[in-house]
Amino acid sequence: MITTVTINPSVDKTYIVKDFEPFELNRATRIIYNAGSKGINVSRVVTQLGRDTCVLGFVGGQNGEMLLSELKAEGINEELVRVDENSRLNIKIMDTNTRKVTEVNETGSPVSDAKLNEFMQKYESHMKKSSIVVISGSILPSMSKRIYFDLITIANKYEKPVFLDCGGTLLKEAIKASPYCIKPNVKELADMLGKKTLTEEEVLIQARGIIEKNGVKCVVVTLGGSGAIGVTKDEAYKITPPNVEVISTVGAGDAFLAGLCHGYMKGLDFSNQLILATSCANAKVAEEGNNVPSFIELLGYVNGCNVTSL
Repeated sequence: MITTVTINPSVDKTYIVKDFEPFELNRATRIIYNAGSKGINVSRVVTQLGRDTCVLGFVGGQNGEMLLSELKAEGINEELVRVDENSRLNIKIMDTNTRKVTEVNETGSPVSDAKLNEFMQKYESHMKKSSIVVISGSILPSMSKRIYFDLITIANKYEKPVFLDCGGTLLKEAIKASPYCIKPNVKELADMLGKKTLTEEEVLIQARGIIEKNGVKCVVVTLGGSGAIGVTKDEAYKITPPNVEVISTVGAGDAFLAGLCHGYMKGLDFSNQLILATSCANAKVAEEGNNVPSFIELLGYVNGCNVTSL
């Protein structure tokens, strides 16, 4: 089973707009509701790939009821801790002309110490039945920036590999616990390092430094439409995807991570894990909102990926 941690889940409300204009009246042609946030997006694609998965985190209020209803409809297992606070609502505006997405994300509400302890106990109890753990996305206000460090430490105690997807201070603290793999995008890695951006050469240097200093087994940095760079102690690759018509980039990085985890569990070598991950991301950008491509579509871009050793 792939256990995904989504501490701060959301309902994603996507407005489909033609020729979106800021500061003007815009009318949506359609509205799409989905259970959202990184870990849930990973579980959504993992389910499509035929793997068992379970979402852990917090859920509450009217938004939470809608989120749970969406998860049930999609057949995604969850053991979210029920809280009184309302789960957040994230607004996305997708321009059908430019294919660009404007996002406004709520921060979520704090939870009590009692509910946090309930979550931590539930998380540790899941370690016995988990094959790997995915920890991704934002945390709740007032929550310790070391919570991912603590979750990774628990998983390491049970010898469960952790795939981590976050950035900034969260990532900086979490890598000290030596997760198996980190998968930030290039902006998230730059934020952690206090930089505005990174060149591909700098990404390679920083990835090797993280592996040497922190005991992380692999660092994978996604580069948007340019693909991804994957690094281990002994290998480094740049994966370039084939050109596709981009409908929406929402959840593309999460689809990438789902494919990476699936490839790891299939026992593929590192380069083929990256190819499978890139294929899943490419299939995802051809879909609207959080819609999930079919299993055939997820695997259909594998042969179009170009692999370069670095």
